Amino acid sequence: MMHYNNKKGFALPVMIFLMVVVTLLIGYMARIQSSQAAVSGLRIQSTRVFWAAKAGTEWAAFQLINNPSCAAATGSLTINGFQVSVSCNSNSYTEGGSTVFMFEVTALAQNAVPVDSLDYVSRQVTTVLHVEI
Repeated sequence: MMHYNNKKGFALPVMIFLMVVVTLLIGYMARIQSSQAAVSGLRIQSTRVFWAAKAGTEWAAFQLINNPSCAAATGSLTINGFQVSVSCNSNSYTEGGSTVFMFEVTALAQNAVPVDSLDYVSRQVTTVLHVEI
């Protein structure tokens, strides 16, 4: 009686299938890790650009304390590689015999890469200051 073993070579296609599946999983995980690294880098840049904008408003506040005029608190700065544009609007009123100036300072900070770049970040911070003379 002759018995034929038709199951020879069955392990080879299963192993090839498993290798392809594992390779695809590894590729997918590498892509996710790369995306996470890019997002983490943008978060750090976003935080840094926020603080650059905040520093722009602090600079304007210092200028306004020394010279209560929007001309003194308007300008462009470079803070840690970020371009910061500071603008100012003012109103004044009299209260109890003294003049009170109200300044609205807006600082727009952005990194130097083009706006359509994937690495572009910008933040705008507005602060209202009351200066009594």
